[in-house]
Amino acid sequence: MPWTRPLLVVAGFGAALLGGAGLAHADESPGAAPSRSSEATHSVGHSRKPTTAKPARPRPAALAVTRRESATLAGPAPRPEPAAPPTPAFVTAATRWLGEFHEHLTGTPEAHPTAADATSTPYGRLGKWMLTPTGRLADWPSQQYPFATLYQPINLVIIDPTSSTASESAQKVNAALTAATFPAQQIHGTGYRSTIDGVVYGQQPSGTLEAFANAHWLLPNDHGRVFGPAPGPDGAGYVWTASFSREQTGLFYVIPTHVFVSFTKARDAVRAGLLSTGATDLGVIDMDNDLAGRTTTTGDHDGYAVVIRLA
Repeated sequence: MPWTRPLLVVAGFGAALLGGAGLAHADESPGAAPSRSSEATHSVGHSRKPTTAKPARPRPAALAVTRRESATLAGPAPRPEPAAPPTPAFVTAATRWLGEFHEHLTGTPEAHPTAADATSTPYGRLGKWMLTPTGRLADWPSQQYPFATLYQPINLVIIDPTSSTASESAQKVNAALTAATFPAQQIHGTGYRSTIDGVVYGQQPSGTLEAFANAHWLLPNDHGRVFGPAPGPDGAGYVWTASFSREQTGLFYVIPTHVFVSFTKARDAVRAGLLSTGATDLGVIDMDNDLAGRTTTTGDHDGYAVVIRLA
């Protein structure tokens, strides 16, 4: 009916008011508090940006322990030091040459040996040096010693206990050296001499351009000359001295010639050869004739002469 419609509207409005009041009362109840809190939290979570957690900084004591532990850890093995490259031979030679040249120009003058130098021995007073035909000391021109004179020492003594004449002794010495594979051979300088008890004696062998040698002159060879004979100190037999050296063909700067190799090797070779023929080794005597000065030298000579007694 038309007059009932306003009543229904009023009744519906009243019911709505009562329902709203009930809901408000329910929201204020204790059970609803967490809901509001979670809604508030949810609202805040959506309104703020998330923050990144900062790492905790270690305390100083912990840092010290960590550093000590890292210091004790083995590191990589060190690389070996590279070896220094070898000095070229020509650099070494040039350095030595320049040093010797400087010393030659600025050093104190040295005394040189003389032809009268001699050493007292059980076999007489023996001259220390081989002499040239003019009586001067014989020497080897040698590039090994460019600023020193290489003198030729007496390094062998031969005792002939049985010969009764000088000519017999000369024949015996020649035969002994030939048997020892040191026959007289050319091409070598001749006319050399030395002294025994102050007397100057010429060389054996006495042939032109001859020396006792164990190989052809074009090959490396040990060669030498023998000087004497002087009467034995006890009146029996004869005494000889000798100078032997090893040489080979080569250049003295630009001049083809024989070049010096060794005194000691030649001395030992002739001793071995003579002993192979039945001769007796009497040991060595100190000739006091080794030089190693700034301007004087005897190369590898040690100052001793070997003494051989013929059978």
